[in-house]
Amino acid sequence: MGPAGEGATVSGHGRIPWGVWFEPTQPVTRLVALAGLAEGLGAEVCLVADEGTERDVYVALTAILAATDALVVGPAITNPFSRHPVTTAAAVATLDEMAPGRVWHGLGVGGSRVLAPLQLEPERPYSALVDTFVANRRLLSGRRAGPASLDWFHGDVPMAVAGRGPRVQRFAAAEADWVILSAKALAELPEAAAAIRGGGARVAWSAYLAYSGTERCRALRHFAYMALDAPADIRQQVGLDELRAARVRRAMLAGHLDEAAEHLPESLLDLYAVTGTPTECAARIAGLRDSFDLFVLPMNDEETCEEHIEAAAAILGAAADLTATTD
Repeated sequence: MGPAGEGATVSGHGRIPWGVWFEPTQPVTRLVALAGLAEGLGAEVCLVADEGTERDVYVALTAILAATDALVVGPAITNPFSRHPVTTAAAVATLDEMAPGRVWHGLGVGGSRVLAPLQLEPERPYSALVDTFVANRRLLSGRRAGPASLDWFHGDVPMAVAGRGPRVQRFAAAEADWVILSAKALAELPEAAAAIRGGGARVAWSAYLAYSGTERCRALRHFAYMALDAPADIRQQVGLDELRAARVRRAMLAGHLDEAAEHLPESLLDLYAVTGTPTECAARIAGLRDSFDLFVLPMNDEETCEEHIEAAAAILGAAADLTATTD
C-alpha cells in the first residue's frame, strides 16, 4: 500500500517517497502514459487537478488506476463549489471501490482558474471547505451526512487538504490525514511542517524543480497563479505590487502565461522553487528531508513531461543518497 493508504507508515531517511501532480491540460491517454512512466521510475502517488474546464478529473483518475499497478491516486484538489459535496464523495468512493487502498481524497477552496470560468464567487470559502470536509469524511467512512449516505461503500479513504491560508492549514493539520503544501517558501517549510505534524497530519510538499535555465523560465510561468490567489503578504514579500499583479492577472486569465511571466519578479523562483544545478537541487531537498513525508512534482508543461519526470527521479534519488549518508 502506498504512502497515502490507510495505515501506511512514513518512510525514513535514505528514501524519498514522491509522486506527480498533473493539471489535466493534455489528453487522458497521455496522462496515463506519463503516470506509468513515473510509476516505473519509483513514483508512489499520482494526483490530478480538478480545473473545471479541463479534462475531467475522475475520468482521468479512473484511467490511471486501471493502467497502473500500485499508484495511489486522488483529486488534488477539488472544491466545494464546482461539484456538489455528496457527488464528490460518491466519485471518490467509486474510485476506491475499483482499487481499495489506492485512493485518497483532496479538497481545497479552489482558485481563480477553476472558479472564474464557472462564474463562481464564493462568499464564505473557508466555511464551505470545512462543511464539505466534514461531510465527505463521514460519507467516506461509512457514516451519514445529513440525509445522504453511501450504503454501498465500505472503505475508508484518507483525506488531504490544500490551502495557503493559516486558517485552512490549521484546520487541515488537526483534521486531515495529509496537508498538501504548495507555493510554500522553502525557508518556511520546516516551521510549517512542524505545525502540521503537531496537529497529527502528514506533509505532502509540492515544489517546482528549476534545475536549468530553461526550467527556470518554464517554472516562472506557473507562478502567475500566485498573483491571483496568494495572500497580500506573500505578494508583498516578493515585490508583486498591485499594478504588476493586475498585469499578471489579465495575461493569465487570457491564457498568455509567457506574457504573465514577464511581469513576475524572478525572485519568486528562488523563494518558492527548488533551484540550481541538479546536484544543488538534490542537496536542497536532502536538507529539507525532515520537513516532508511526500514530495510531489507539479507537471504542467506538455512538451517536456517525460524529461522532467526522469530528471526529477534522478534528483530525488540523489537526494535520498545524501540523506542516507548523513544518518
